[in-house]
Amino acid sequence: MPNNRSIAVLVFCIGLAPILWYFYLLDLLAINIPKWDDHGLRAFIMRFQEAQSIPQYVDAFWRQHNEHRIVYDRVVSIVDYTLTGHLNFVHLMWVGNLSLLFIVLVWWKVFQKSAGLLYLLPIPFLIFNLSQWENMYWGMAALQNFGVIAWVMCCLYALAYQLPLGLSISLAILTSITSTNGLLVWPIGLLILWLQSPRKKALIWLGVGILIWVLYFLHYEKTEQPTHPVPNKIVAYVRAVLLIAGSVAEPLWPRKATLLVLSTGFILTLTSAFILLKLTFTFFRKRTLTSTDYFIGSGLAFVLGTTAIVALGRLGFDEATFTTSRYKVYTLLICVLVYSWLIVQSKGWVRTGIGLAALAFSVLITWTSYSYFFDDSQRLQNQLTGIQFDFSNPVEVTPVQPINEPARTWYDASFHQLVQPDTALLRTYPGLTITTRNTQTLIETTQPGEAAKNFVRSYYLLHKPGKSYLIPFMFTASDRPGISPANPNYIQPISVTNIDHNPAQYLPGEYSLLVVTHAEGQSTLYKTSQIIHIPEQSQTPRLKQNW
Repeated sequence: MPNNRSIAVLVFCIGLAPILWYFYLLDLLAINIPKWDDHGLRAFIMRFQEAQSIPQYVDAFWRQHNEHRIVYDRVVSIVDYTLTGHLNFVHLMWVGNLSLLFIVLVWWKVFQKSAGLLYLLPIPFLIFNLSQWENMYWGMAALQNFGVIAWVMCCLYALAYQLPLGLSISLAILTSITSTNGLLVWPIGLLILWLQSPRKKALIWLGVGILIWVLYFLHYEKTEQPTHPVPNKIVAYVRAVLLIAGSVAEPLWPRKATLLVLSTGFILTLTSAFILLKLTFTFFRKRTLTSTDYFIGSGLAFVLGTTAIVALGRLGFDEATFTTSRYKVYTLLICVLVYSWLIVQSKGWVRTGIGLAALAFSVLITWTSYSYFFDDSQRLQNQLTGIQFDFSNPVEVTPVQPINEPARTWYDASFHQLVQPDTALLRTYPGLTITTRNTQTLIETTQPGEAAKNFVRSYYLLHKPGKSYLIPFMFTASDRPGISPANPNYIQPISVTNIDHNPAQYLPGEYSLLVVTHAEGQSTLYKTSQIIHIPEQSQTPRLKQNW
């Protein structure tokens, strides 16, 4: 029989594989260009620089960002800006993604005490996979969404295993200033302390928790949401909960993803509810629970509570919102918690069978998510690259020290050629079909076989005197489960790109349509002899931003 040291080394080596692959993909596709809420961190840096009094500094850190207080994100941002002279969103991604390691370390300690380290093996595969791609490649979201999960799990571990109360309170405060759902740790922690510790600790916890909740919601304002009417709110809400809880299964069967996700969500939600009920009955029967029981039960309470709140808060959004990558961390964590309870409750060959089945499932999730979400990751990089170009021309005088420096991109060497293209000697790009419908233009093109991979490195260039826009080709991966991105048929042979005549995105006018491809640092420009007309139209009022 192998000794504990040998098992630890084996688990470490095998568990390191998905983690290294995950961070390799992060390094491969992460790009230092702000996405959506990242601009809120740029605004924070400017607000911090302009502050002249303590209340103004406090407001810069404490003010709402949508429905959250993101003090943690802002602290990391100002540290990065101070140390490097610029805000680098790739640095934020790395800090946020590295916080996931705390989850694995917590479970290392849990299984070391309860079941054995060999049963840890499925967990790195479940946590570190490309299902997380949206948070993974988004600085602000990586800090917030991964950070809050990491600090909550550390806090619940400290409470369940009765580590010093000061440590638990510090971790609870950290969760609260990372994301709003971190506030759930206070009522959950109160219940743990009330049941297993002297009442004095519970009362101290309650006092600090009330103070944090009061401060959090002091001058709090509800934010507007772009929702649509919901005919049957109960059905829509239940469906939303199941979609969030079951979205781990999305890459397993792309052709029937919604059906599989709903079924998986039903099974995981029902199993989680059963576990919580079982722990409740066990406590009332025996008047005690193990530390591991407290940890797993409180973890499930937090994840299910978060799922319920997110489903309610996003009711009226499109259903795709509930399976978005931003929320995948919660469905993955439900899987980890359910698996942990099954392992702890079982023994002998049953435990071994559960461990092997979970390992096979987790490896399958890692592989299929790599196949299913790699094209999403590539599209995001292309979209951000195009956005940077759009805001870089015409060239304007920039501040002496901008908040963030432009990312290095494939078009750096050909920037002026794209801003002022000379079409006289250009070849014509073949096979484009253009259809204009109301306020949209659809551009369709086909590339046979392996040539479809060129879609990943292709952009449309809209150009008129004084202004150019880069619009990446849209492309989708094959719907074969688990197909490798290295497969010649990974990218489907048809590209359909929609150009929405959005006045907030494009200046009105007549634009020549060109095509740009790039490979190995070289750019090639093609003409199409097509004109895209962006008409003048009223701009839809934007939702009010509080950051």
